[in-house]
Amino acid sequence: MKVIAHRGFCGEYPENTMISFKKAVEAGCDEIELDVQLTKDNVLVIIHDESIDRVTDGSGNVRDYTFEELRKFNVMATFGDKHGFNPIPSFEEYVSWVKDKNVTTNIELKTGHFYYKELEEKVIDMILAYGIEDKVMFSSFNHLSLSRCKELIPKIECGVLVSKSGIGNQGYYVSKFNFECYHPDIEGLNDDIVEDCKAHNVKLNVWTVNDEAGLKKLYDWGCNGVITDYPGFCKEWLKSQEGK
Repeated sequence: MKVIAHRGFCGEYPENTMISFKKAVEAGCDEIELDVQLTKDNVLVIIHDESIDRVTDGSGNVRDYTFEELRKFNVMATFGDKHGFNPIPSFEEYVSWVKDKNVTTNIELKTGHFYYKELEEKVIDMILAYGIEDKVMFSSFNHLSLSRCKELIPKIECGVLVSKSGIGNQGYYVSKFNFECYHPDIEGLNDDIVEDCKAHNVKLNVWTVNDEAGLKKLYDWGCNGVITDYPGFCKEWLKSQEGK
């Protein structure tokens, strides 16, 4: 079961920042999960919310700022300035760093509330420019966005993100549209869903799991990946299981 660092090592560092990604790699994660949006001047940036209010010392929507303007804000959610000044990174900054690292990347396309024009095309162009198409996957709550990715570059895996309530007939749904993965909230997962996904050869990457009880559930179910705020803890727990 691979350990997927949720917005980097966001349990201990500011989410979706370069320090969070670097610390996740140091902690031994297998994959980094991050969120991509577009600025006013069409620069790909890494941030979860459509607005900057929750995570930074500024306010307003990502799409209403230029990249240069966004870089002036500090990502302070949860930790304040404990880790110094951490700006919103561009996707290119991340890609240029990660291309030589021994990790894969789960790119969440943030098109669920605001459909950024040609976000999929811009992300794929960046991936191809740096030659990391074999080290990435796409995920999104907007499944039309995933379909667009499949049109543009079919070989890259896509993960269907769903809320706690999930969707019915999961395995059939995911496989019907040629997606490979189902990404549910652990609170909405049960034996029947796991078996249905397995029956349709659909991979399960589950969010957001930060405790031993949740890890044991996923491990016993034979899930493919755990999305966690604490990649170091999850990696060590999995190693302890392998030693039994």
